Amino acid sequence: MSTGTILARLERLPMSRPQYGILFAGGLGHLFEALDIVIIGFMLPHLKAEFGLDNVQIGLIGGAAPVGMIVGAILAGVVGDRFGRKRVMLYALLLFCAASIALAFANRFVFILLVRVIGGLGAGAEAAIVSPYISEFATGHNRGRFVSGVTLFFSLGNVAAAVLGSLVVPLDGGWRIAAVICGLPVLVLLWWRRSLPESPRWLLSQGRVDEADAVVTRLEERVIAARRGAARRGAALPPVPPVNVVAPATPAVSWSPLQVWRGGLARVSVATWLGSFVFLFAFFGFFTWMPSLFLEIGVDPGVAATYSFFLFVAQPIGYLAAIAVSDRFERRTLLVTFFGFAALASLALGVVPRDSIALLLIGMALSICITCISGIVFPYCSEVYPTAIRATGAGLASTAGNAGGLTAPVVIGLAFGSIGFGGVFAVMAALLAAGALVIRLFGPRVTGKTLEQVFADETTRPTTSSALEGSAS
Repeated sequence: MSTGTILARLERLPMSRPQYGILFAGGLGHLFEALDIVIIGFMLPHLKAEFGLDNVQIGLIGGAAPVGMIVGAILAGVVGDRFGRKRVMLYALLLFCAASIALAFANRFVFILLVRVIGGLGAGAEAAIVSPYISEFATGHNRGRFVSGVTLFFSLGNVAAAVLGSLVVPLDGGWRIAAVICGLPVLVLLWWRRSLPESPRWLLSQGRVDEADAVVTRLEERVIAARRGAARRGAALPPVPPVNVVAPATPAVSWSPLQVWRGGLARVSVATWLGSFVFLFAFFGFFTWMPSLFLEIGVDPGVAATYSFFLFVAQPIGYLAAIAVSDRFERRTLLVTFFGFAALASLALGVVPRDSIALLLIGMALSICITCISGIVFPYCSEVYPTAIRATGAGLASTAGNAGGLTAPVVIGLAFGSIGFGGVFAVMAALLAAGALVIRLFGPRVTGKTLEQVFADETTRPTTSSALEGSAS
C-alpha cells in the first residue's frame, strides 16, 4: 500500500476513544512533569534545614532540573527522529521516575543535585517528544485542540503540587514522602505506555510501510469498535479521501540538529525558537516573580496571597480557551493575537495604581493570555517541521523555551532593583511584542492542513525577502 493511501486513511479517522487514550497517556506525563517542577519549591526550605545548605546550594538545586531539561529536550529530538517516538517516551519517563523515587533516599547535597539533573533530563525529553508524537495521530481538522488538550495537564500538575506541597511536605519527613508519591504513579503510566503504538508517520518516514499500515489498520479497528460500543449510527468509517497531496522529499534522518536550518526551514526555526524563548521567559518570569513583586510594591501580605492565588486559578481558563479556538482560527494568527494582548496587559500592569482592584484583574488577564499562548505554541512547534526531523525541531524549540524560562527569574530579579515594577513589565511587553512580530513574519500557516501539507507549502514559499515584503503588505 502506498504512503499516500496510509496517510489518507489516518486523516479520515474520526476522533474516538483510541485517540483520546493516546492523548491521556501523553498528557499524564506532562502532569508529572509540572508536578516535579513546582513541588521542589515547597521542598527547598526543608532540604535547607535538614542538610544545612546555604543559599548558593539551594539555588543550584533549584536550577538543576531546568539545566537537565535543556539537555534532555535536545537529546529527545535527535534520538526520537532516529529511533522512534515511543522509545524516547518510555526511557524519558523511566529516568524521571527513577530520579523522583531516588530523591526520597537522598543523604547529601551532591546526591540531591545529581538526581535533580537526571530528573530534569527525563522531564525535558518527555516535554519535547509528547507533542510531536500526539500530533502525528491527529488530522488536519482537529490537530490543534487535540494537542492543545495535552497542555491542560500542566495546570492539573500545578494543582497537585500545591496540594502535596501544602499537606504532605510540611509533615515530619514529608518531602521524602512527597518524592515517592511523585514517582510511584509514573510506574503505572510506564506500563500503560508500553501498549501504545509507534507513530505511523514516523514509521513511513523510515520506509517501514508495512508496519505503518499495521498500526493504522489496528487503529481503524479500535475506532470502529469504540463507535459501535457508543451505539452511534453508522459505526463504519468515512470513505478514504482521494490522495491529492504529495509531500515533498523530506530531509534525511540525521544526528545533526542543523537539519532544522536547511531545506527552507530556517524561517520556521527562527519563529519557533524565538517564539518559545519569549513565551517561557514571560511564563516563568510572571508566575515565579509575581507573588514576590506584589509584596515589593507594597501590597498587603494577605491581599498579595489572595491575588497570587487568583493568578494561578486563571491558568486553566487560558488552556481551555486555547482548546476552544485552536482549530477555529489560524494558529499563527492566534499566537500573534495572544502575544499582542499579553504585551498590552503587561504594559497596563506596569502603570495601573498599586492599590486598585485593576492590579488583580489585569494580572489575571495576563495570566490567561500567557496560558492561551502555552496551549497553542506547543502544538504549533510540533507541526511545522517534516516528520523526519519533527522531534528534533520541536526539541530544539523546547530547548530555546527552557533557556528563556531559566533566564527569566534571574533577569527579572536583577532588573527589578534598577528599573522597578513598571520597568520590568515594560521590558516584558517589548519582548512579547517582538514574539508576535517574529511569528507573524516567519511562522507558517497550519490550521486545517495535514502535517505533510504544512511542509509542502513551506518549501514552496517565496524567498525570505519576498516573504517579508508580503507580510508587510
